[in-house]
Amino acid sequence: MNTPESLDPVQPNLIGRIRSRQAGNPSGLLGRIIGRAMVKDTAASNDRCIELLELSRPLTVLEVGFGQGRTAAGLVQQGHRVIGVDVSPTMVNQATARNRRACRDGRAELVLGDGHTIPFEDDTAGAAFTAHTVYFMSQRQKAMNEIARVLEPGGRFVMACRVGDDVMPAWMDPTIYRIPTIDQIQTLLGTAGFEPVVHHAGDESTHHTHWFIADLP
Repeated sequence: MNTPESLDPVQPNLIGRIRSRQAGNPSGLLGRIIGRAMVKDTAASNDRCIELLELSRPLTVLEVGFGQGRTAAGLVQQGHRVIGVDVSPTMVNQATARNRRACRDGRAELVLGDGHTIPFEDDTAGAAFTAHTVYFMSQRQKAMNEIARVLEPGGRFVMACRVGDDVMPAWMDPTIYRIPTIDQIQTLLGTAGFEPVVHHAGDESTHHTHWFIADLP
């Protein structure tokens, strides 16, 4: 599906560019502030990911882009083990502090990584999810392949993101927020070996977040 010409992105102002850079890789004091704001902004997307994973028994769950560790903490409280990667050292530090006891006793393992290479063994996780991270991946197919590698056969992966078929908010810098279309996401997941791929469309009520449910045979 081609993005209509009317949806061509508008160049953001300076504040928008700074906000976009920090959203992609929060760092320093400003990163900590924006990280806290992102927890509120993405909480509903993450919660919906967990619902769509349909976790009926304790599993090891992979999270790509765990941010401040809010969702990881919830999963640990529910009896799951969480493994995850995040590209931001600032977020790794904050998430580890938030989940200090779980990280210490092995119920959580939250490490630095860009998702293109995930430092966990094959078939380690029973489920996986990521929310609003695909925009910042320079090697998307490699990242999807890595997620599939870490998942056990029969595992489920849920991705939450905006899509390029919708209008992009003016503050988002298109050189940082490289938002894929629905067709591109389905191709990425299919190439990684997921089938079927089910798309739940977003709208204004979900702040235009879409969800993709992908099962590994």
